[in-house]
Amino acid sequence: MITFRIQTITPLVGVAALVVATGCSSDLTGGNRHPVQLSFTTHSAVASRANRVVADLVVGTGTDFVLQKVQLVFPRLELDRTGTADCVGDVESDDDHENMGEDCEDVSRIPLLVNVPLDDALHPVIDIPLAEGTFSQLEAKLAPARSTATDFNTANPNLVGKSVRVEGTFKGTPFVFTSAVRANVEMEFDPPLVIDATTKNATVAIDVRKWFLNPDGSVIDPTTATPESAARQQIEQNIRRSFHAFEDDDERGEDHHEGHNGNDDGEQH
Repeated sequence: MITFRIQTITPLVGVAALVVATGCSSDLTGGNRHPVQLSFTTHSAVASRANRVVADLVVGTGTDFVLQKVQLVFPRLELDRTGTADCVGDVESDDDHENMGEDCEDVSRIPLLVNVPLDDALHPVIDIPLAEGTFSQLEAKLAPARSTATDFNTANPNLVGKSVRVEGTFKGTPFVFTSAVRANVEMEFDPPLVIDATTKNATVAIDVRKWFLNPDGSVIDPTTATPESAARQQIEQNIRRSFHAFEDDDERGEDHHEGHNGNDDGEQH
């Protein structure tokens, strides 16, 4: 039987106040667990939250397209020891318990709202005790919160039935883009994430700047991203491919491991 420990997270700059449910195959209170911070950034070369650059992000060249607020909903986050356990389950299923096993370590099993930082700085989102060991992947289910997640949906009415919400301006005119895009995002740690007494932080880098770009680099007018349109399909595909995770004990938001530049595309389904 899986037990749960409820932890209330103090609100941080750029993120929502969170309540995180954790649990896994190992003892939650045993000595083999270590506090690890999970942080988010939109940039691969930042030093700290204090060194923020700008409040908004510009898409493409010029200043026609500006992102002012980006929100993501993750109903489930898991660490996968082997990289083959498929810990978050079927992206189309609302059953968040179907694939729990010894290879899976809970990070969050209630809807997690991330207000993506748009200042190119590193922002901590979760500080959570995790089991000691070596992990190959961070798996994230990007999807709308279930209808039964009443507390989350009541607190976030603009995100009911949505997994992504973006506010910004295009050629000076405000816009809001929302999507119910679903994806199992598998972010491989290369080298693997080793959690022990020395581990402090892991970072998720999100290449938000590419969400509204065509393959040729041209900007997608967000007002054309209507349901079933090619523009919307391109944006949702870009979102699925925009995640990268790595161990980042220096909290610099930079993946210096060989072959990485901090924003490699993660696998998605």
